[in-house]
Amino acid sequence: MAGAVSAERPPARLRRHLAAAAGSRAGPAMPHFQAWEEFTRAAEKLYLADPMKVRVVLKYRHCDGNLCIKVTDDVACLLYRTDQAQDVKKIEKFHSQLMRLMVAKESRSAAMETD
Repeated sequence: MAGAVSAERPPARLRRHLAAAAGSRAGPAMPHFQAWEEFTRAAEKLYLADPMKVRVVLKYRHCDGNLCIKVTDDVACLLYRTDQAQDVKKIEKFHSQLMRLMVAKESRSAAMETD
């Protein structure tokens, strides 16, 4: 019986994929930055606008050698992708700067005042 039900309706994963391909899934726009300086300025601006909502994601894909850094606040999504080894140091330095900003006492006290 379970086989008959699954034959009529595709699995949830396939339905999500088809919906995304059809464009029915509305998500944040993801501009891919080509220039590192533009990306860092935009990411800092995004973080300083609302520090409590910003997330940073680093992703490395070994199969194609790409390192990707994504900064998002669920409204805007900034993306920088590279396959150059010298860019890894830049990304690491920028990521550590953002982490320092996130744990700084000024931002924590400001967050406590808004609560």
